[in-house]
Amino acid sequence: MQNLIKRLEKSGWGRNDINKAVNIMQNAKQNKTRDIISFDKNVYWILLAIIVVANFAISIALVPVLVTLGGIFLYFIMILLGLVFGLLFELVIRSIEHLEKRHHLILVFLIPLVALINMFIVARMSNSLKITMSLKNANEPIILSIFYAAAFVMPYIIYRFVLKIEYYAKE
Repeated sequence: MQNLIKRLEKSGWGRNDINKAVNIMQNAKQNKTRDIISFDKNVYWILLAIIVVANFAISIALVPVLVTLGGIFLYFIMILLGLVFGLLFELVIRSIEHLEKRHHLILVFLIPLVALINMFIVARMSNSLKITMSLKNANEPIILSIFYAAAFVMPYIIYRFVLKIEYYAKE
């Protein structure tokens, strides 16, 4: 709550308006039903599962790209897609207000790991498909996976560690 108060003061809010806003937010938290409290706690895990499934779906959808492209252009496309999906991921995470620092630490390590593993599996699958189709330009799954996972986590790292904007609940 202190981060919010500081941001509101910095934005030029008056002390009375800040107190009203803080009171409204505290009353809203205290008046939540059990169902809403339970949902708030579970939304993190639901989001985590959705991100893992979506990441796998994205990886599978990239098979045609991996089969047809090669060289520097493929790496450029993978970095671009990793950045785009990483930014979407970061925006979703930022919008969940009740996450604590430990939640963010889990996400910053787990999601890139999942992206890395998914991309590795899909890159190997695409290489097998290329061999079946007698295509010559095989991709290196480990390098491709590292590029994608690094690009995927880059928006979060920039926002959190370079810009040093904290948006997690301090408890």
